[in-house]
Formats: sequence, structure tokens, C-alpha cells
Amino acid sequence: MRKKQNRDVLAIINDFQKIIDKKPSMPQMLEEVQMMDFKIHPVSGDISQIGLNNKKLLETVWSLGKLDELFQKEYSHLSAKDKNVFVRIFDGLYRQFQTELSVNSTPVLEMEIFREKLSLKRVN
Repeated sequence: MRKKQNRDVLAIINDFQKIIDKKPSMPQMLEEVQMMDFKIHPVSGDISQIGLNNKKLLETVWSLGKLDELFQKEYSHLSAKDKNVFVRIFDGLYRQFQTELSVNSTPVLEMEIFREKLSLKRVN
């Protein structure tokens, strides 16, 4: 029987910070954000006022996507104790990016940005 390889939470976060610190070029980042399949839903205001040429807005959306990828990849491999620590750190980073998103978007637009999860159905 193979033992599960648990990674240290701080090492995971450190690796994530390195990814965030080394952002790709704007065209590459835009391509990655498009591949992340985000959906933008305007709650109020004019969606046409949002500009993906806004570098800080694009960086923040890209960072949120990378944070989501990190969570999906690492969470299930952590011990129960490490999951608790990981979620607290994750929540802090998530709030930080949400704040950046609010600061860098247009003040006359309120929007939701989300990713739809595809459910895999079994075919018998």
C-alpha cells in the first residue's frame, strides 16, 4: 500500500506566491484567463465599461484563477489539520484578491465573476 504524500502547507503557499510574483505577459495572461472559463455577470451597471485592457484588473482575475487551481489541486491531498490551516490562508488570499478586484473595477458596475463547474455524469 502506498502512503499518501502530504505537502507542507507553507511550501504550497510559497510555490503559489512564486507563480503570482512571476506573472506572464499581458497577452499570455489574457489567454490563460479565457481558458479558465470565467463567467462575468453584471449585477448592476453597464458591462461594456469593463476593460480587459486594464492590467491590474486582468492580473487580479488571473490571480483568482490561479488560486482556484491551487485549491482544486492541493486540498484533497492535505491532512485534516493541514486542511484547516490551508483554508484559513486561502480565505485570506481570496479576500485580498476580492478587495483588489473591487478597487480596480469601475465604480458604476457591480459584477459577479465565477466559474461553472461541469458535472461528470456516468453513462451506463
